[in-house]
Amino acid sequence: MLRITPQPLSTTADLHAALQNAIRLEHSTIPPYLTALATLSGNSPSVKYARKVIRDVVTEEMLHMTLACNVLNAIGGQPAIAGPGFVPAYPHELPMGVAGDLVVHLKRYSRDLIENTFMRIEEPEIKLDIPTRTTEALEAATPLTIGQFYALIRARLVAHPAVFTGDPALQITGFFTDPSENIAVTNVDSALLAIETIVEQGEGTPKSPTDLQHQIAHYYRFQQFAKGMEIVKDPASPLKFSFDPAKPLVINETADVIQMVDDPQLVTYDAADWRAEQLSVECDASYCRILNALHAGFNGKPDKVNDAVGAMFEFKMVTGELLQQKLTAGPDAGKFAGPRFRYVR
Repeated sequence: MLRITPQPLSTTADLHAALQNAIRLEHSTIPPYLTALATLSGNSPSVKYARKVIRDVVTEEMLHMTLACNVLNAIGGQPAIAGPGFVPAYPHELPMGVAGDLVVHLKRYSRDLIENTFMRIEEPEIKLDIPTRTTEALEAATPLTIGQFYALIRARLVAHPAVFTGDPALQITGFFTDPSENIAVTNVDSALLAIETIVEQGEGTPKSPTDLQHQIAHYYRFQQFAKGMEIVKDPASPLKFSFDPAKPLVINETADVIQMVDDPQLVTYDAADWRAEQLSVECDASYCRILNALHAGFNGKPDKVNDAVGAMFEFKMVTGELLQQKLTAGPDAGKFAGPRFRYVR
């Protein structure tokens, strides 16, 4: 489980800092998720399903980042997205993570990565034991989860409604296809709805593995690949969902996954692999164009969000070519290069 260091929340400035950390946290999950997604190269039904699941989770993490920015703008803060301190130097703990507790790497897709990193990031306060069409059980909550961190922010906002002094024109909406997810934050009620959306999409609720939009929460979506079977609706289950052995998920981690080097930020390419280095630099620059456009979009220039979308397509193209670069020299010879997600000015 990702454990978060408690944040001070006694003043409005503390609340601004906590929400900025929330923005950093939501963003910091995206590079490892995108890396795993980009390395899934097979075309089996299981691989296609995995790609869809991870792509949907990434989209929702972008939504969470947007909603956290909207809340910060609503209380007079300024989201800071473009800068070297915003991006973790992977491998690294996630923002606010307890030192040494969960170090997140940039790695190719594997069941181990799903189970021991992605599920730990998304783990809820109360885990539901979704049955394989048999039983139901609850496990005890563990303190200092992402949900509990947001609960403290929620309580502070409820106790101090006067903090909502931000310009409504700074709110970003219309970026996501589901109208219920495009939340303009202008007061306590809309802020609570935004926070509830962030938490429930990641963790579900203590009584259901689904979120406000009735979609399976991130933790349980990832758990499908750890269990090796899909979650399906099941009226006979106490939770109304079960893992279905008749819908197995089998991904060959050699044939279906590009054998990318672990943690590309730590790799120094040999001169013979100059093209891998060149594309890595292009990939870093493209990634930073996304961050710069988002920073402008959340700070008074909402049209710049569209520029970020265009930069995302560019980033996807460059990353695809980078992952085709098979290294020919050094200790990683035979493996493939991968994105570094490094901030450059």
